[in-house]
Amino acid sequence: MSGIKPTAGSERLQVLDALRGFALFGILLANLYSFMGYNTYSPEEIVVLPVLDRTVLFFIDWFVEGKFYGIFSILFGVGFALQADRFRTADSNFSAFWFRRMIVLCCIGLLHMYLVWNGDILTLYSLLGMLLPLFLNLSDRTLLRWIVVLLLIPLLIHGLLYLTQEASFWGSMRRFSSGLKTQWGFADRSLLEMRTSDSVLEVFSVNVLQAIPRPMSYLMSGRYFQVLGLFLIGLLLARYWLPKIRNNDISVPTGAIWIGVIGLIASLGYALIKGAIGTPFALSEIGLIQGVIYHVGSTCLALGISMLLIYIWASGRAKFMFRNLALLGRMALTNYIFQNVMAVLLFFGYGFALMCEVPFAYIPLIAFGILAAQWAFGRLWLRRFKQGPLEFVWRKLTYRPAKPK
Repeated sequence: MSGIKPTAGSERLQVLDALRGFALFGILLANLYSFMGYNTYSPEEIVVLPVLDRTVLFFIDWFVEGKFYGIFSILFGVGFALQADRFRTADSNFSAFWFRRMIVLCCIGLLHMYLVWNGDILTLYSLLGMLLPLFLNLSDRTLLRWIVVLLLIPLLIHGLLYLTQEASFWGSMRRFSSGLKTQWGFADRSLLEMRTSDSVLEVFSVNVLQAIPRPMSYLMSGRYFQVLGLFLIGLLLARYWLPKIRNNDISVPTGAIWIGVIGLIASLGYALIKGAIGTPFALSEIGLIQGVIYHVGSTCLALGISMLLIYIWASGRAKFMFRNLALLGRMALTNYIFQNVMAVLLFFGYGFALMCEVPFAYIPLIAFGILAAQWAFGRLWLRRFKQGPLEFVWRKLTYRPAKPK
């Protein structure tokens, strides 16, 4: 490791940091309606919410849900490619370095999942990220085949669930969680009551109980395969786009534009169906259609948005916007964790317990407020330090000195 050091500020690509900053905003919008109590409502209650609330939720479903974690996933694959490229001329073991990097990220994710919010994505990213070295030296054609297969698997799983209507296996972890909830003495407590409780132990217990069925829900929705497929898209794109980005030689092909249009139309269909039935996943004919257009729409629109922003950046326009988004993106890990901490303090029993007290119409305003606070903090922090506080911890534990031979 003596020849490899963390990326210096001068080596960073502003457009990638800006994309991360932009994705952070979308992820916050998508997460806020969970923090604000969306999951405590039944589908019947959701479809009769006030018009302004349903309008905001509709636009989040259309433009945000699945798209921004898709952008983040693609960028994760690009980041992997950048790290691997830095090791090509170094006398160091990249796989060992990357595995250690993912172990540290997994530990951060587990702490976040149990101490802050069970909706953590870092644990999933780290575990799937450990598989990426297996794909590093594959040809472009083989990599493309893997991407197609991985992105098709969620649709096949949904179709299988619809045809068999099998619930016992898929609900096993949820039943275990329900049994544990009873054993802990919370059988008569609703999710809303536990989330907003004055008891720290009770609020913490929800994170544990909600985390238990999460791996099975990821399998049921095909999230593992979709995220890994998006990682590989990032790896493939890095081979073509990074040299162009470094030279500001960017042109957006017509195909990329049409991919974005397809994503926009498919995502509109998904938002309309979700608005009508009040749930993102249903084992019915309409639910099957919803699943197909969700996966097509979220992946295509994530790619379309990424290509559009790269094109705008390369054109030299909106420099102010990219500079400020990059400031957020340079501290993406810190900002992701702390935007969730701020939301928890607002809506859970740890803080003001405002869950289900604030209309969903306020989601954009709250998101802007949180990101403005993070932007101000980041601007001050990065004047004195090269990376965010959690980025420093992650890198410190990853780039440890090599042992003498």
